[in-house]
Amino acid sequence: MNGSARINLSSANVLVVDDNPQAVELLCGVLDGFGMRKFRRAISFEEAKEACTESVFDLILTDAQMPGVDGYEFIRWLRRAPDEQARLTPAIIVTAHTRRSQVAKARDCGANFIIAKPITPKVILERIIWVAQSTRLFIETEVYIGPDRRFRKAGPPAEFGIGRRKDDAETVAAADTVANNSSDAEVQETTA
Repeated sequence: MNGSARINLSSANVLVVDDNPQAVELLCGVLDGFGMRKFRRAISFEEAKEACTESVFDLILTDAQMPGVDGYEFIRWLRRAPDEQARLTPAIIVTAHTRRSQVAKARDCGANFIIAKPITPKVILERIIWVAQSTRLFIETEVYIGPDRRFRKAGPPAEFGIGRRKDDAETVAAADTVANNSSDAEVQETTA
């Protein structure tokens, strides 16, 4: 972020989901450093689902790999939630694995963004701002609900001087490669 930009995140209500309580506290500590004060912690899909039915969140951060129902399935459930506000909540997946298949899985479940571990406060803040500033349409079809996946290598918005990490361009390119390898019928069906 450039030095003159100021963002007040103190009223943001955030759900942090991870089966590792220490990881939840670490992430909440980072968010607290940004001035965020309203957190709900969940260590399972059931707790996260209950939280989403009880409260409205401005942002959800979820770990990808959890026992039972993972973060991808949680986002997929969220995108089909009966409550429209819950369904539209920006969601970021945090993962230690950024293989092409994992990036494509995050994109296809309806996540707004995927962040690779190890996390840094700078990257988390950049991605939160990126999601907040995003102008991507929200798409609802029979097979996909989430942010429009057709933005291809657009990257974070130029406002606030946000840039990509060196490996982000490779991650986006990998996801695009997976998408480009789909048949035209699949692409039309999933993005219609």
